[in-house]
Amino acid sequence: MVLAALVTSAACASSAGPRGITPTQGDRFFVAGYHPYWTPDAWLDYPFDALDRLYFFEVEAGRDGSLSDRHGWPGAWLPLIRRAREAGVDIMPTISMHDVAAFAELFGSPANAARLVEETLTLLQATPGLGGVHLDIEVFSPVEQNVRDGYTAFVTRLRRRMLEVDPSYILSAFALAFDDDDVYAERALAEVTDYLVVQGYDFHSANDASAGPVAALSGWGRLNWGNVVDRFVGFGVPPRKIVMAVPLYGYQWPTETDQPGSATRGSAVEVLLAPPQGVLPELPRAREQAARHGLRRDPQSGTPYYTFEDQTGWHQGWFEDAESLRAKYAFVRERGLGGVALFPLAYGDTPLWDDLREAFTPPRE
Repeated sequence: MVLAALVTSAACASSAGPRGITPTQGDRFFVAGYHPYWTPDAWLDYPFDALDRLYFFEVEAGRDGSLSDRHGWPGAWLPLIRRAREAGVDIMPTISMHDVAAFAELFGSPANAARLVEETLTLLQATPGLGGVHLDIEVFSPVEQNVRDGYTAFVTRLRRRMLEVDPSYILSAFALAFDDDDVYAERALAEVTDYLVVQGYDFHSANDASAGPVAALSGWGRLNWGNVVDRFVGFGVPPRKIVMAVPLYGYQWPTETDQPGSATRGSAVEVLLAPPQGVLPELPRAREQAARHGLRRDPQSGTPYYTFEDQTGWHQGWFEDAESLRAKYAFVRERGLGGVALFPLAYGDTPLWDDLREAFTPPRE
């Protein structure tokens, strides 16, 4: 009873927030960000005045359609919910799954998928005032056709049930940049969701055979934002329904040489852009590494990177900085896209938020 009262109080703290806003409304740009459960109090420094929506990352779905791990949502996150509502920022839980075997078992079974629909609705209704739900269902291996169709059917059914319960609920979904294994029906998903958050990062990922930009705007063959956006527009997805996911992190690989595109000698370590001191202190800070080893900029993509050599050999760190992020914001405006979703907000700082405000945020009415 006490928890329910607190949740209701948190949700009602600001009933005038932008619930129901989507990137397709008007000519404004949409700004969202992810708060990961592993950065507990980082939200205290978030730029709430620059945000339309905040995704809590994550509530994990099980292969049987249950919500297997909520990471404390909502009880442990009531102060965050309250802060977002007071600032007029919509807040949504993210339903996630990243295992292909679990994906196949879940969406290959209509009963399991139907259970996840109802579990998601129960999750939403348990916390009054939520704006809806975001799906982060990512797999990178082939699946059977019935599983592919089962996921599309799940999203369609979830959308229908959400509208029955509350027509103001918003449904968005993460979409892979390339989907080489053809797991997803992108056009159909765009039609049944309010918008897609399109992967704009990990074009070179931690386990890749070569080092390079994590989120190139141009160059590097097909591995750039321009080609990703062209792919979705080619499916018939309206540009305003495309929200680009922007990384506030990068990777540092052991490499064979100091040249861009060098073969790697092993997996990368993640480098964080500019997080508070207490956020994952064991990981390198990109700015500090670049200041120590010298910042370089790739002429193809405009991406910053650094290199150094130690007793084990060469290393390369590729990341984003203020200049490369401003270029991405300009790209979103020039291509007429819906906006951006920063992942994760916990890895940014005040100067980055100032740029975000300047790029996208109109005066609040």
